[in-house]
Amino acid sequence: MASTNKTPNLRLNNWLESDKPKRADFVADNSIIDSVLGSHISDTNLHLSLSEKERVSNPYTISLYYGTGENNYAYNFPFEPKMVIIFKTETPVVTTVSNYPKVNYAVTTTRGSSGGATLSGTTLTVKQTSTSQNGVLYNLNEEDAAYVIICFR
Repeated sequence: MASTNKTPNLRLNNWLESDKPKRADFVADNSIIDSVLGSHISDTNLHLSLSEKERVSNPYTISLYYGTGENNYAYNFPFEPKMVIIFKTETPVVTTVSNYPKVNYAVTTTRGSSGGATLSGTTLTVKQTSTSQNGVLYNLNEEDAAYVIICFR
């Protein structure tokens, strides 16, 4: 026979000493537990997906690369970043060359950039210019210069 009492939340069997449990009671309780826990676990409004957990656990990465001197250099990430900050190490963010600002840093997002860098999918592309573009020289791939990339998921 089913239990005389039930638990308050899931209405599982809560037997008294005088009750005589049957296999069907356990099967019914297991079905209730499986249904409730299964719905809870698969609720994406309550739980993070694996990629969301990765973004929360590791919100950014820091990398170092050495410039090649090429006009454009592509750096690939193993994921699609939301924002990237890049700067030349041990150098002011802006210097002046021939009355032009020489920019040694960039910030880029999926929606736009400060200039000198673009972000498309998993690829960051940086510029190295020897002539001004819109009155600015970009110095983001100077040969053998060290650059730090801070990448946000």
